[in-house]
Amino acid sequence: MCTKDKAWQTQLLTDKYLDGVRGAIPLASEQLDIMLTAISMNGKVDNFLDLGCGSGILSAAILDRFPDAVGTLVDFSEPMLNAAQDHLSGYNKHLQLYKADLASASWLDLVRDRAPFDVIVSGYAIHHLTDNRKRELYEEIHGHLTVGGIFINVEHVSSSTPWVESLFERTFVDGLHSRERNKGGSRTREALAKEYYHREDKKENILASVENQCQWLGEIGYEDVDCYFKILELAVFGGRKKTAN
Repeated sequence: MCTKDKAWQTQLLTDKYLDGVRGAIPLASEQLDIMLTAISMNGKVDNFLDLGCGSGILSAAILDRFPDAVGTLVDFSEPMLNAAQDHLSGYNKHLQLYKADLASASWLDLVRDRAPFDVIVSGYAIHHLTDNRKRELYEEIHGHLTVGGIFINVEHVSSSTPWVESLFERTFVDGLHSRERNKGGSRTREALAKEYYHREDKKENILASVENQCQWLGEIGYEDVDCYFKILELAVFGGRKKTAN
């Protein structure tokens, strides 16, 4: 996350996100499935990097599939890193967690000795950066992949039109309401919608289209670049570091 994301330094917002919003993401398990399928198809995972790791959901999925892998996790939020530490307590011997701000290249100094990585993933983090910084980060990621290594971004992207954005927001609020009922909560859909539209972190989102981001990856030198999965503003995309010129 970037320096201006002060909201994510608070335990209250972190807990609210993990307890509510994260669990309401449409087709979240399918997103993880396609991420793991792409990673598995690319080969064995010995060493991976999770940028903007949050509570460690992506890392846990990789470790469940590749239990001998060594993981490096980076996040700007201390509460998120604490949540990841708890979530991944059974894998601690394989993990190293770092607090770093992806808004600058300084994060590279922390992970340099653990690179290169077979796999680099990110989940709902890079959209907090400016578009110029997004592209710079994709270049930095490319430089820290093994030859043939894969980068997968599970990300919040922009809608093509305001109508499509409204469709996404309506779908997401429906998911929040369904989760609320399944948990036995009493908040109405209207109350959840009001909270969602006026949430504290919304102003931190700097969304870019998945098409533009895939174009950047191709220009940087990734191959097999594509959007592997998409539902409205949620996309799984990435590419591999070329094995030959």
